[in-house]
Amino acid sequence: MTEIKINTSNKLSSVSPILYGIFFEDINYAGDGGLYAELIANRSFEYYDRNKVCSPNKNCDKKEYCSNNNDYDNKKNYDLKDNDNGKEWADLRKLCWETIGDCNFSINTKFPLSHAHSNYARLTGEAHSGIRNLGFCQEGLAVRDGMEFCFSCYARNASPMSLHIRLTDREGNLYCEKKLSLVRTGRGWTKYTMTLISSGDCKYVYPEILLGKEGTVDLDMISLFPVDTFLQRKNGMRNDLAQMLQALSPKFMRFPGGCIVEGRSFENMYNWKDTIGDLTQRRTNWNRWQVEQYQLNGRSSEDYFQSYGLGFYEYFQLCEDIGAKPIPVVNAGMTCQWHEGLLVDMDQLNQWIQDVMDLIEFANGSPDSSWGRIRAEMGHPAPFGLEYIGIGNEQWGDVYFERYEAFQKAISDKYPEIKLITSAGWTSDGEDFDTAYAWLNANKDKAYAVDEHFYKSPEWFLENICRYDNYDRSLPKVFAGEYAAHTCKQVEKRESNWYAALCEAAFLTGLEKNADHVVMACYAPLFARSGHQQWQPNLIWFDNDSVYGTPSYYVQQLFSNHVGTSFVETKLVGTFTGTYSSTLSEDGNHLYVKLINLSEHTANISIHTDRPIIECTLHELSAELNAVNSHAQPTNVYPAVRTLTLLPSGLPELTLPGYSVTILSLMLQNSSVS
Repeated sequence: MTEIKINTSNKLSSVSPILYGIFFEDINYAGDGGLYAELIANRSFEYYDRNKVCSPNKNCDKKEYCSNNNDYDNKKNYDLKDNDNGKEWADLRKLCWETIGDCNFSINTKFPLSHAHSNYARLTGEAHSGIRNLGFCQEGLAVRDGMEFCFSCYARNASPMSLHIRLTDREGNLYCEKKLSLVRTGRGWTKYTMTLISSGDCKYVYPEILLGKEGTVDLDMISLFPVDTFLQRKNGMRNDLAQMLQALSPKFMRFPGGCIVEGRSFENMYNWKDTIGDLTQRRTNWNRWQVEQYQLNGRSSEDYFQSYGLGFYEYFQLCEDIGAKPIPVVNAGMTCQWHEGLLVDMDQLNQWIQDVMDLIEFANGSPDSSWGRIRAEMGHPAPFGLEYIGIGNEQWGDVYFERYEAFQKAISDKYPEIKLITSAGWTSDGEDFDTAYAWLNANKDKAYAVDEHFYKSPEWFLENICRYDNYDRSLPKVFAGEYAAHTCKQVEKRESNWYAALCEAAFLTGLEKNADHVVMACYAPLFARSGHQQWQPNLIWFDNDSVYGTPSYYVQQLFSNHVGTSFVETKLVGTFTGTYSSTLSEDGNHLYVKLINLSEHTANISIHTDRPIIECTLHELSAELNAVNSHAQPTNVYPAVRTLTLLPSGLPELTLPGYSVTILSLMLQNSSVS
């Protein structure tokens, strides 16, 4: 029998109140085609050939920021000859669309909807001809009987015309049809909105737009949203995916990346200003993961773009909705150092710095300020309460810190209350990591925290449980901004299995012990669309109809929902092949005990506390080491929960299963009660 003695009166260290959070990056179709609830792919016909629009390489001397890839005046000068994939650029604007019947489907640019949306579809044909949207990853959308959708589009027609909006499967079965009568508009555009209701259940349904009679109509910004978005927000999040995030009780959300922030060219760099305002004013950007070498399952990602319908306003709103502090990451004037490694010249960096200053005003400024007014006009007069900003992602070396210091000086001079997060590079050790910490030693006051990333083997996580025990507390805090246990070096063979999750859980007890210095931690990546991922493992998997959490997801959920604000004295008498953590709530009345059994054998544990226990709830995760969850078995590895019956002496003896995570939530007698 192993005895664990817990002395709640001896608080050894504080635990960060925002220790556990989430990291969102638009990888694996996590944004468009995932969390963002829009169901129409390429809704404004703005997909384009990334090779033909402002995509410099290392040898290019073009250093200015280019955000006009959707400006017709710039695009018209590119010829439409075949690109490397054998497709015409004009055809790329039709990606995810196909014709129905005898319909002439062309892409036009004369008198467009907006500067950002300079392409639109022109349909000319007979009655009942038109176009069909294939959906994201050409998988359509799932419907259930009585499910409601909001359809909208911008249309322009020179003569009276009606459209038939339909939802059908590939066999021609009809799940909804509704007539939309258009007014005569001339050169102007008119927005139309209607509600569609499904008359049955089907996993693969495709939206169709058919001409009501022979004629011509122009269409743009064709949209289809489920009415039941998360919290019923317009332009909102897919409900089941957002609920998975809410269930994690994240205390912060880091966004929008990751490598997305860096981009692969100056044009591809993420600029938050492109993502706000009316949807008709937001440019389309190609997703840098479109060209990643990790193309799993042999499937193309040529249709992977960012509509920016999920933009910074929506990110801030989502943070507020799930109770998470926003932690945006901004571009430091550098593209991904692993690839092109393009640098904005130091004398040209002010534009990037000003973008961050404007972001702070957008998030926190009064409605009377320039950028605060835009936030208010979008529907949120109150500030979002931005406290943290990350400068750059996985960047390293002198070229990075030179740029970081320029950002830091400008931001800290005007907004000293903003906590800045710097980068420790791309790995947890080595020359680049050591260089980062050398800079931190010399510049302790220039960052609130340093962002460490580690994608390592499960064994590494076990070997590094005590990683932060001896970190210098005079240095900036640590943000474990991206981590995951990788069961294999080959991306396509890595599994989100119980062994990986168990080792991560053991590592997290070490974070809790050092959570006075390790103030934030989040797993990465967060989402993946099944069969279309560029990376694995991932925390949450989804398709067009369902979602499931991996074993790592349930470890994250249990740890995030059961953590106090003080790490308390815990002594072990006997032997235990595993690790443990005890934290006490701020009011002192709830004790959370985490026990990670790393042995294949059961462990008999006796727990004693210095104060009487009133109630105890036990959460337990255990499985075979290679066990995984899936769409077919979403709860194969899932927490068991039970209330323990207390003995006069306190807790009964516990038997921990082999390879298990056990969390005890104990309500203690108030210390003031005699």
